[in-house]
Amino acid sequence: MMLIAVSVAMFLYVTASLVLFSPYSLWTKGISAAALLFISLKYVIYKYVGGAFFAPSFPDSVFLLMEALYAAMVLLFLMLLLKDALMLVLWVCRRCFGMSRTFSLPLTPLKAGMSALALVLGIWGAWQAVRVPDIRTVELRLPNLPPALDGFSIVQLTDTHVGPRLKREWLQQVVDRTNSVSPDLVVLTGDHIDGTVEALAEEVAPFAALRAKYGVYGVTGNHECYWGATAWPSLLEKLHVIMLHNEHRVLNVGDDKVVIAGMPDRAERRFGGKGPDINATLHDAPDALRILLAHQPGDAAAYAPHADLLLSGHTHGGLIFFLQPLVARFNNGFVEGMYSVNGMHLYVSPGAGLWSGLSCRIGVPSEITRLVLRAG
Repeated sequence: MMLIAVSVAMFLYVTASLVLFSPYSLWTKGISAAALLFISLKYVIYKYVGGAFFAPSFPDSVFLLMEALYAAMVLLFLMLLLKDALMLVLWVCRRCFGMSRTFSLPLTPLKAGMSALALVLGIWGAWQAVRVPDIRTVELRLPNLPPALDGFSIVQLTDTHVGPRLKREWLQQVVDRTNSVSPDLVVLTGDHIDGTVEALAEEVAPFAALRAKYGVYGVTGNHECYWGATAWPSLLEKLHVIMLHNEHRVLNVGDDKVVIAGMPDRAERRFGGKGPDINATLHDAPDALRILLAHQPGDAAAYAPHADLLLSGHTHGGLIFFLQPLVARFNNGFVEGMYSVNGMHLYVSPGAGLWSGLSCRIGVPSEITRLVLRAG
């Protein structure tokens, strides 16, 4: 409901700033306002026409067009906000400081240019959201890392959201790119899907082809809870993904040990599950390098005394660069990249797939994250 309200508010502002006082005919203004209203009602159309608020059953071309237009409206809203702020500053300068010579904005061509730029960026951002992500390599230095673990590599896949848009062919390419770097460990940190097991069993089959020297481990995200909190872990286990539900495993890496631990998403509690429990997860875990998997990064401070490295996703990196502060606000300041949290390292991946709430990426590309541990 909040997303619908925000969308309508953006429609009203864009209409008032862009259309209402434009030098065009009433007919042109009416068509423009109607088009903006249609775009702003994206979530309503998804729910009542497409059958799902975030996973509508539309053809890909229709869905991507809707997402590109909606992203363009978001971008145009920001541009107009900046334009109107500048106009307010100029008005104050004239009224309060008696400035006789003031800078004048060519409003009609400026609005046309902003509209064209927003549309181009919206289309480009929608394409960025559905492309197969590149591999991003991040080196992480751990002061107490045993020398034998120097160079240990972990590939993190998160927020793939396999479903109505991103299907088997896309996932197979993601898996192939992951396998191409021969990781020591592969971890899946939630929101693997957007749909039921019955609808997507064939689409997620490429997960079974993931290869890593010490195995493939995963945890659930909030979307697994929405579409089957018990069904999805069971299917992923059949695809050779070891799902960690408030538990850990001990990996023998040469003469050293690595603890890989994972917890379900907190959304599980809304569906009758236990939710994350850090004490149960690491009960009797040996004193060794501890890698913790948790879909949402917001509780990182609570986990810091228990782990050396926390891998999370969920935020999609904020999707658009100017939205990052807002998304961080809802995740205790964490949105994308590496953080140090009370001595624990936290990496928040921007994810590999799309979120159909806003399928647009500008300045925040999707990624397959390859973390390489370094001593010292």
